[in-house]
Amino acid sequence: MICADNPQGYANDIILFDRKRGTGESIWDIKNAIGYVCPEMQLYFRSNDTVKEIIVQGLRNSLNRYHPSTPEERATAEKWMNLLDISHLESKKFSELSSGEQRIVLVARAMIKQPDLLVLDEPLHGLDKNHKERIKGIITELLKRNGTSLIFVTHYLSELPDCINFEKRIGNH
Repeated sequence: MICADNPQGYANDIILFDRKRGTGESIWDIKNAIGYVCPEMQLYFRSNDTVKEIIVQGLRNSLNRYHPSTPEERATAEKWMNLLDISHLESKKFSELSSGEQRIVLVARAMIKQPDLLVLDEPLHGLDKNHKERIKGIITELLKRNGTSLIFVTHYLSELPDCINFEKRIGNH
């Protein structure tokens, strides 16, 4: 409902980015303010684009996602690839990557625009310890610098970034 993909978002009393849902904002206005990663996205993400181009897509709204990238966009993507230690993958096709590499690329794509809201559903699943720690640190820094809000879903408390100050447990755990 938050990401504007469910019509119940309009049938319920939801305020997002200081506006009540259904008061004139477009689905694209909402999506432009959100960075989003979930396991299903990785399963169904089909692209023959290079890693760099996929990360650049995170800077754009859905309507402009497939236009040729600008030098500035490519430079920003290169900074994020360096930050996430995946520069060596920049020319590889998404389909050629391991599952962990794909996850990191999608996390970079979600974070590159430094959104108002970052929704990360199991973003560290399948990653090695170094990448988990690196991404957790980047999330903490992003929230500190930009005031980004975070919804972080995980099954493992050890995966929570240091910036988490509220813990909601569901189930018997």
